[in-house]
Amino acid sequence: MSAFVWIANRGLGQYIRSHFFDNTFRGLYHPNTFDMLLLTPYFIVLVLLASYGVHRYVLVYLYYRNRKRRVIEPEQRFAELPRLTVQLPIFNEQFVVDRLVECVCRLQYPREKLDIQVLDDSTDETVEVASAAVERYQSLGFD
Repeated sequence: MSAFVWIANRGLGQYIRSHFFDNTFRGLYHPNTFDMLLLTPYFIVLVLLASYGVHRYVLVYLYYRNRKRRVIEPEQRFAELPRLTVQLPIFNEQFVVDRLVECVCRLQYPREKLDIQVLDDSTDETVEVASAAVERYQSLGFD
């Protein structure tokens, strides 16, 4: 019985009285417009970030729930591969254009079905570098 009295005096009841019914600091702080202007966007961003985090947890949960049903192989394959056009828009990238064209030409796709378009609107020496790269790969059989 004495343990019950001690818990009532110093336990949860004391905690509730000291935190919720204590009037010691009542009236010291009054929110003003400046505080509200700072706190409103803060809490909006806080809610957005929290919802983003919850969304990530939902995605992880759905992944683990459905990972046994994943498909490794496609349902069917193309009878004939479609024609593919790769467009490379470039503007003043003279040090990049040669590597870019080279990487696109290394695609594992039949050459007769692959079209590569270099779209260059540069105002520097990129035009000459791109033309040289295009001519080099055209001589190797790329369209």
